[in-house]
Amino acid sequence: MIMIDIISGFLGAGKTTLIQKILSEKPKDEVVALIENEFGDVGIDGDLVKGDGVEVREIYSGCICCTLVGHFERALSELIDKYHPMRIIIEPSGIAKLSDVLRACETSLARGDVRLGMCLVVVNALNYDMYMKNWPEFFLNQISFARTVVLSRAQNASSEVLERVFSDIARINPDANIITTPWFRIKAETIVRAAERDAASSLVHELMEELSAHHHHHEEEGRACGVHEHGHDADEVFDVWGLETPRRYAAADIEAALGALEDGRYGIVLRAKGIVQTGDGQWTQFDFVPGETALTARDADYTGRICVIGQNLNKPALAALFGQD
Repeated sequence: MIMIDIISGFLGAGKTTLIQKILSEKPKDEVVALIENEFGDVGIDGDLVKGDGVEVREIYSGCICCTLVGHFERALSELIDKYHPMRIIIEPSGIAKLSDVLRACETSLARGDVRLGMCLVVVNALNYDMYMKNWPEFFLNQISFARTVVLSRAQNASSEVLERVFSDIARINPDANIITTPWFRIKAETIVRAAERDAASSLVHELMEELSAHHHHHEEEGRACGVHEHGHDADEVFDVWGLETPRRYAAADIEAALGALEDGRYGIVLRAKGIVQTGDGQWTQFDFVPGETALTARDADYTGRICVIGQNLNKPALAALFGQD
């Protein structure tokens, strides 16, 4: 199966730098093709990303989604048939609408051996307000149609700016994964993994499987003892509350929040897990079950994530407990 990855972003957002990172850290045996779309007559980025196992095609003098659709489709088809890459990364012009780029890929995606992998937009966190004010037609379109948003210059943004930009993007596209951790602090595979699946639900999925196994174990015990109960799936039995956030927490605040989960104000909390930033480049994973809490240092994740599972959860109170405005 060939993956088509679209890495878009407004002018100067940092698309090429992100692509360089992904290509430099790719497995050595992975063959990747790259289509660069420069709106002007001269391409300047192609030489920056060439390397072992990378085939580059550059398209100039127009945009994939308007004047160059035919040229783009031919280049895409040629790369697939000639090089049989595992991935084709498409870097559209900074002024391309992501909805139109997706439409231009429809012919190739209709093939049985091709599917859409990453559909990603790079957003400059520092220039967010300026772009939104002056070029909303392009900027909003790119954010709205992306599956994943990567914030660039995040290391230079204050916590207040980062949280505000994060909240606004989440409002515009609530289904997108938003990568807020500076990408030099995380591996390319973390970015790809977050972009290729619903990484936001991974903590939920992990904890639900754990509780489901526990729940079914007790059902089996009941049947063995002659007690017959109507079976329920875990999602029928348990409530789930989750949060993604770029917020930086004090370790003491996390410990206090976890301690409060047992006092009854938040419902019956059976399990909680989180991966959050607790300092400059420092990350902590916490695990909670009633009567037991563990906090351990871990590598950076693409953004902070928290999941709580239980029954009759007070979700507004949980949001307030973990600092969600």
